[in-house]
Amino acid sequence: MPADFPYMTNPAALRRFLEKVQTLGVPSKVSITFLNSLGFKSTNDRPIIPALKFLGFLNGSGEPTETWQRYRHKTTAGAVLAAAIRTGYADLFATYPDAERKDTEALRNYFSTHTKVGEASLNMIVRTFKTLCDAADFTGDAASPVEPDVRKPAGGKDYLPVKPQTPFGPAININIQLQLQATEDAKVYDNFFAAMKKHLFPGE
Repeated sequence: MPADFPYMTNPAALRRFLEKVQTLGVPSKVSITFLNSLGFKSTNDRPIIPALKFLGFLNGSGEPTETWQRYRHKTTAGAVLAAAIRTGYADLFATYPDAERKDTEALRNYFSTHTKVGEASLNMIVRTFKTLCDAADFTGDAASPVEPDVRKPAGGKDYLPVKPQTPFGPAININIQLQLQATEDAKVYDNFFAAMKKHLFPGE
């Protein structure tokens, strides 16, 4: 394709094809012949294949990827497509984190500075992007669970950081200061420490 971004004369055909992904078996390869077998016989439908590669639904050889497989689950298909859009248009979302909600003018300004295509193709790039976003579910994309902080020590075993806990509630520190008159009689100190042990650690 002459642009770095997918575009179609009729972006609705791409959306219809994505809907078929959820009901069809997984093909070994998606080719023009495969498109024709599904009724996408117009030459304007052929950009579906590079668009799917751009989104990561197909690899470079046209073979379905894990993204294709996960998109077949109707409950999470919208979120899978949203993640694929964010990945494919990564720089756009780096510029506009809410790119899926940007108006046509903002999107045209972005794509015009990142492509060398003419006005007609530029409009189709924008329409294709907006059509994909309409079919995606961005609401749950940011709600993905955060993975726990798992680290590996030198031994190679996984462990989860454990927050120290106090089993008996808050700790209490008592500072006792006693003063003795200076003396060279060692028995005085012996008796003193013996008395402390008796009262502070009874039973030992």
